[in-house]
Amino acid sequence: MTQKTRVITVVNKYWECDPVCWVLTNKYINDNGQCNIDLNVANTQRLITYPSYGPVKPESADETVPRIVYETDSRIIEIWCISDLLSNSTSDKQSSSEEKMNLLPIIFDFKYKNMQCDIELVIAVGTASAGPSLSINPVFETDNINGSVVIGSNVFMHNGWDKSSTSDFQCDCWSEILSSGSADFIRKLQSEDLTSYEKLLLCPPTNPSPLKQHFYVNENYIALGDVNVTDYTKYTEKDKETGTDFFDHYKNNVNGLSLETTHCLIYLAAKNYLNNVNPPFIFVSGVVDRYTMFSADVNPKTYAQNVSGAHNAGVAVAYIISEFIR
Repeated sequence: MTQKTRVITVVNKYWECDPVCWVLTNKYINDNGQCNIDLNVANTQRLITYPSYGPVKPESADETVPRIVYETDSRIIEIWCISDLLSNSTSDKQSSSEEKMNLLPIIFDFKYKNMQCDIELVIAVGTASAGPSLSINPVFETDNINGSVVIGSNVFMHNGWDKSSTSDFQCDCWSEILSSGSADFIRKLQSEDLTSYEKLLLCPPTNPSPLKQHFYVNENYIALGDVNVTDYTKYTEKDKETGTDFFDHYKNNVNGLSLETTHCLIYLAAKNYLNNVNPPFIFVSGVVDRYTMFSADVNPKTYAQNVSGAHNAGVAVAYIISEFIR
């Protein structure tokens, strides 16, 4: 029997994971005649805790399980939600980087049907701001890519702690670009024509990109992490602080194109678990706001802006999973 490998998809908030799961279970994607994402649902998909209402709350955090599992002859492909891990944590810990890092090992320790499988790839998924490099990257003709999806494989961690924070996670890799071992996978994805799949992307209601919605894929793209920030009202301030830190260490680097709180934590949890300097990792960011414009772009229509971004990230996840199933 072929030894199966694990592909672990980790989505941050439940309101980000729900739209991802909508895409993964949406038959209309394959019935509308515009494009096809074949997930071979009848033979591979197992709904574990999805559908659900809000975070799934087990008896204890270590009993958390994936929302969806795809089982093929060679792979176990899992969809996880960090909100489920945190469902037994106190309200002040729901955005805590420290609490997330304490609980993320539960995902990596999980054994579907008690199978011992090597980890082939870890995919971090969520909504994000565009990063500070967008305005200086020659590939882009605008500083607004709201509604688009950025896919890359590297991370940068900034410690945004201040007295308002309920999280004080510490590490020895602040302000460094951390690389992954997934360059070959990203290059393959980059070489594929994803234009037809862009027809599935939703246009966000607030300040959508003037260039419409697209997939931007590159092995060099970096997800900047705003770590230990637990107060949403400080996102604009802390995002700018993170961008400044990034350029202070990597002047004029054009690849910092995603900025949020959690991709980097998922990366680091994978790195720690695998004891691997370059873990097999990619991130999928559904961009919902321009750099330092969270209040202007997200706050007017929080639900619609975030759900459209999470849905669009879900389209990318569905395509990636279909590649592994095929």
